[in-house]
Amino acid sequence: MGKLGSIIAASLAALATLIFAAASLAQPATVVPPLALPGPYPVACSNVAQDFSRMAPGEDVQAYWEGVPRANNSARYITDLLSDPANTLSFSLAVPSDASIYGSFAGARVPVVVLVCYPTLASNSRADFPLPNGKVVPHMQRSDDAPILADRTAAYPLILFSHGYLGSPLSNDYLDAMSVLASYGYVVAAPFHGDARIAQFQLESVGDLTYLVSHLANFLALQSLRPLELSATLDLMLSHPQWKDRIDASRVGGFGASLGGESLLLMAGAGMTSSIGQSWTKIDTDPRLKAAVGYVPYFGQPVFPAFGRDQHGLDDVTLPFLAIAGTADTTAPLVSTTQGIEHLQGSRELVTLTGVTHGFDVASTNDIFTWTITFLDAEVRHDAAASAKLAQMAAVSGGGDDHAVIAVQQLPPTPNYSGLWWRSPAESESGWGINVAHQGDVIFLTWFTYGDTGTALWVSMTAFKVSDGNYSGTIYRTTGPPFSAAVFDPAAVTRVAVGAGNLTFFDLNNGFFNYTMNGITQTKPITRQVFGPLPTCTWPAAQDLSLDTNHTDIWWNPAESGWGINFAQEGDTIFATWFTYDESGLPLWLSFTATPTATPGNYFGTLYRTAGPAFYNVPFDPDNVTRMAVGSAALAFSDGNHAAFTYDLFGVDQTKAITRQVFRPPGTACY
Repeated sequence: MGKLGSIIAASLAALATLIFAAASLAQPATVVPPLALPGPYPVACSNVAQDFSRMAPGEDVQAYWEGVPRANNSARYITDLLSDPANTLSFSLAVPSDASIYGSFAGARVPVVVLVCYPTLASNSRADFPLPNGKVVPHMQRSDDAPILADRTAAYPLILFSHGYLGSPLSNDYLDAMSVLASYGYVVAAPFHGDARIAQFQLESVGDLTYLVSHLANFLALQSLRPLELSATLDLMLSHPQWKDRIDASRVGGFGASLGGESLLLMAGAGMTSSIGQSWTKIDTDPRLKAAVGYVPYFGQPVFPAFGRDQHGLDDVTLPFLAIAGTADTTAPLVSTTQGIEHLQGSRELVTLTGVTHGFDVASTNDIFTWTITFLDAEVRHDAAASAKLAQMAAVSGGGDDHAVIAVQQLPPTPNYSGLWWRSPAESESGWGINVAHQGDVIFLTWFTYGDTGTALWVSMTAFKVSDGNYSGTIYRTTGPPFSAAVFDPAAVTRVAVGAGNLTFFDLNNGFFNYTMNGITQTKPITRQVFGPLPTCTWPAAQDLSLDTNHTDIWWNPAESGWGINFAQEGDTIFATWFTYDESGLPLWLSFTATPTATPGNYFGTLYRTAGPAFYNVPFDPDNVTRMAVGSAALAFSDGNHAAFTYDLFGVDQTKAITRQVFRPPGTACY
């Protein structure tokens, strides 16, 4: 165990108790029932056919799977046993030429074999492949058989599976774990890391500085090759003819046992301790990995942490990570795991298994996989129900004694596109624009443009989310009572469909507006119109809208449905577009730039009526846009959700009570 091992072991229980007591404050409190194991799908696996007669008498097959050299130092690896290597998934890893990290393997090529298990059909009649250790590879493919997936048209989420030190996908309980994940609808890809080809020692020995100094080069090479092998496994899956169309590259997760947990964090950009002085070096940064689970994950020893001094090599890692750790583990001590988890920047969970040491705890089987699958479903599949469950999950009933002691969910903010948009200034089409009110999965758009004669024209579209950043809907032209009506009758408002539109956003500030209107199809690149500091808008609103100080939104009078006003507030300036109707009942829009007055909450500006080239003109000439002052407008906000809109237009003076139009409660707030 090393000179410090007994000290660590003696103090570990006390440290774990203190960590649990401190971290469990204000944590989730729901105990959930365990998931059924296995999941709903039968499991099949890729071709790893082997000829076990090639082994010498007395040899252990696991020595080949794990890369353990013979007594005379001659190499062994699973490639020596493969009977159908042409149809076995594999690659040759080109090791970088940095000898300070990769030691004698720098610049070499290392063969790596991969096993893939996946959900299949109940009708899959392919035979299991028996193994000398008593296990079987279920429904294994033979020759060049294609995988039989449960859904042959689906693109599946992928789990990169990284076994523990001196293990393999076929050793111990790893194949069982892969099968459980696959039974819940994941394709699971596991490289045979072959650690013993690189180095052999006990991880506890890393707590002994004397041992570590003499073995550091091999230890660094061992750790650093693993994340490269995981990234290369992902490359293989996304390029292989049998798999490239069956994997969803946007939904890639990881499961790592022991050193496999460290390997996934290194793949995600963590800095690996690379010197006795505990400096750290980044090995890999693969953004395709979206989340990972570590079972008894290795974060190093207190005297020699895995991720630099005080685990600071994790400071900029945003990978969502779940650690399931044993309180009695001296190989991957809980104190080191806790310190590492606290340095991660993304969603992070630490679940402890009371009394569990460094190995698979059979009594905790349901606990381990219920936590694992719930976390992966939430973070890789983005399943809303799993996310909600995870947010409240404190333990799994029955089984072992599991507790969530750190639970930090940092959901990425949902992009919100509320505000004023126009054609990119570089495209020079100043004079028309669109207002976006974005709430939940719905955008209400008002497009301010011009008709055939150059007169003001506005149309609207309720656009529903089709996919991330993509919204589509029907374009309507509306007529109604004139703005001057003493009583605005919403029953007199009519809507006529005049086309269809699509909004495609490729980031928060840029996108395309595609439309067909009155038989004319066009595409306009659009960007936010910036005239001050842009606010950040979020849905759902975190607080009562009446408390908001930024008024960006669509506003109306609920008793007068059919007209409205959009506010885009940047700093202290509000740009307002009022969509209403003229004396003939035809669409009319006006705009004003409202600036604060001496009275808090009050704004004032000049009303302008604008004319310009018809919406379909190519090119649209901004020099032909004219603006005419036609009145004035005042806004008096009593709070963030109520205001009085007073205007003097064409000699008509009126005041309207207005409020935000919330079409997806609780509405969007900007700040």
